[in-house]
Amino acid sequence: MRRLRAGELLGVRVVDRYGREAGSVQDIVVRHEEGVYTVLGLVLGRSALAGRFGYGDSLEPPTPWKHLLGWLRRHERYVKWEDVIAVREDRIEIGVDHGSLPRRWHEAH
Repeated sequence: MRRLRAGELLGVRVVDRYGREAGSVQDIVVRHEEGVYTVLGLVLGRSALAGRFGYGDSLEPPTPWKHLLGWLRRHERYVKWEDVIAVREDRIEIGVDHGSLPRRWHEAH
């Protein structure tokens, strides 16, 4: 697979192994070790508004916002980078059923 910039992946629609829509790429989960960034997976969904506020899986939102931000993230799914089988100009293809994808990235690692 060729080298990609993160901006090339954001917003791209994702289809599962059956050709069904799984969402679009809203965020990229990476690991940084010794100056090297490694892509672990992709956060899929309809919107990444909650995550862009900084309330992903590692930051707990304040109590009044917890339910609202959880509701905004209800469509999010996570796909491991190793399950990506093709990155095309108009879509990313994954080799798993979108119904089997976990809701949070930490559930997959």
